[in-house]
Amino acid sequence: MTTAERLTRKDWLDTGLQLLGSEGEKALTIERLCQVTCRTKGSFYHHFKNHDEFINALLEYWQSEYTNRIITTVEQLDNLSDRRRELDRLAAGIDRHIERAIRNWSGVDRRVQLVLKQVDEQRIQYLVGLISEMGQIDEKIALELAIVEYSTFVGLQQLFPNADSHWLEQIFNRFNQMASAYCVALHRKELE
Repeated sequence: MTTAERLTRKDWLDTGLQLLGSEGEKALTIERLCQVTCRTKGSFYHHFKNHDEFINALLEYWQSEYTNRIITTVEQLDNLSDRRRELDRLAAGIDRHIERAIRNWSGVDRRVQLVLKQVDEQRIQYLVGLISEMGQIDEKIALELAIVEYSTFVGLQQLFPNADSHWLEQIFNRFNQMASAYCVALHRKELE
């Protein structure tokens, strides 16, 4: 982007997420944001009243882009197996550095902790719905499987932040195969 181009609110938020992922939450100062974008504080204040408003908008933007948009995209597919594959693909493509930075930041900032808790619950509940649909199993078991699947997702982000997204997608797919086989076996047992 050239200095002649006007930054949008979204540009500032994208820059904030990238800074968060590469340098951590301490880099989210107005000075650092302006330095990275080659803009003045006046440009920043054109879009945000203050730093707190920026942080709140950044957290909302992260939730929107990294959870809501993904769920909306997946839900546009009719077939359950297509939805699972697309969710695996999109989840594997998430910027793990940003996700890790959000999780780390939540340990020192209550508002981040609250947003992260909301996102974690939203993601788990979405998985519960997909798993329930996959196996026609009771919601308690679907919740348990969703927690294990989501814990795998978070754990892989922590253990392998630089992993190839194709490899992660294969791991997610393998989990889905195991969960599906478990659901089929459970369903057979109930029919006996």
